[in-house]
Amino acid sequence: MNRMLKLLLCLFVAAASAAAYGAKKNPDVEREVKSALMKKAFTTKIVVGSYVACPNSVRNDAIKAVDTELYADGSVRYFARANCFYPVPQGVIDLGVLFDANRYYVNGPLAWQIQPGTTVLVQGVDFREDRVELILNPNNNVFAGAGKIKYMLGANYRSMSADEILEAIARGIVIPAYENLVDLKLAFEVLKSRLADAEAKYKSGDGTTYARLLNAITVKETLVQLQKNRADFTAAGKIDPQAGVYGEKLKAIVPEIEKLTQQHHKEDVAAIESQLMVQLPRLTEIQAQVRKKAPTTQEEWKQRSVNLTTYWGLLDDRQKLMDRLQSENEAVSPDDTRVMSEGRAEVLALQKSLEDGRQQIALTDLTTQYGQLTKKRAKALDGYVNAFATPKERPALQEVVSVLGQMVANREQAASLGDPAAAAQLTKCRAELDKYKKK
Repeated sequence: MNRMLKLLLCLFVAAASAAAYGAKKNPDVEREVKSALMKKAFTTKIVVGSYVACPNSVRNDAIKAVDTELYADGSVRYFARANCFYPVPQGVIDLGVLFDANRYYVNGPLAWQIQPGTTVLVQGVDFREDRVELILNPNNNVFAGAGKIKYMLGANYRSMSADEILEAIARGIVIPAYENLVDLKLAFEVLKSRLADAEAKYKSGDGTTYARLLNAITVKETLVQLQKNRADFTAAGKIDPQAGVYGEKLKAIVPEIEKLTQQHHKEDVAAIESQLMVQLPRLTEIQAQVRKKAPTTQEEWKQRSVNLTTYWGLLDDRQKLMDRLQSENEAVSPDDTRVMSEGRAEVLALQKSLEDGRQQIALTDLTTQYGQLTKKRAKALDGYVNAFATPKERPALQEVVSVLGQMVANREQAASLGDPAAAAQLTKCRAELDKYKKK
């Protein structure tokens, strides 16, 4: 029994050692990666640490070198190489200051760092069990201030190609040849998500034909963008075995869009023709109203004006429907064209007639009012004569002046509307008004 346990223990240790070591080294890949990086200048994308103050050391002003660890999820940690860490205040939850017994992470400010956008020289490339390490120097020949990025790629990274490793390294520094590739991958993930949403909406079959058509067009446009993305991906030296799927989907969606377009066209034309038919009774009704006898009063004139405005609005609405038919490449009925032409001509003629009738009605009203004012003037003059040389003389005279003033205003308005007799009457009224004003 003890031998079996020892055997199992040995097998476990061997497996753990193999897992920790990962795949075998690939000298060709390492040489290619080093050749692409060593002694060349790049621009940083992240904050790269150099030194950190150590408050837990004997000298609290001491500084220690730190390494920058960059993980696959984009997170960054700063590892203090000489067991330098920031103590956690009592009662405060550990925020990752102490990772394990041998690895200390900084949660305080760095004493020296290389900012993003800094030009650095790659002075070292090391391949470790689970990571690739780059030594970056912003000061050329002076090593002080240099920083180290540890790309935490995992124990199996040695099975990656040189391109895949360089692409991972491009997350920390700008490598022009891989920037487009990184952008393409990010855009690809966004487009895939957008396609899934668009396909789900389209396949649900919800909404009107027009809504389904818009969803199908969104699917098509997204597929076109995905095809372009994968073509650029291939041009960058990469291969996506699933790229052909988007082409097949695109071929399938195009005839669907054509069917929906035709269906939407038929529905739209039918809806327009239905609206034209529904509007026709209202148009006929308003035509009958405006073709009645000419107005004889101000109220009738106002109602006729309202009806003509409604008539013109209905004609405008009908024209818009006819324009929509033509935009659908459908011929407009000759009867509709005739109705529109005759209707607009009728409205313009009636508006002119209405304006002429309105003036005539106004003149008739003014003439009637003038006759009433003439009688009122005679009565006021009689009162003035009877009150002569009495205390009532002045009020009686004021009444005469007031009536004559109304007669002058009446004749001025009648003269402006073209009454041929109004001008002579106006002259007479003004002279009489001046006469009694002087008194």
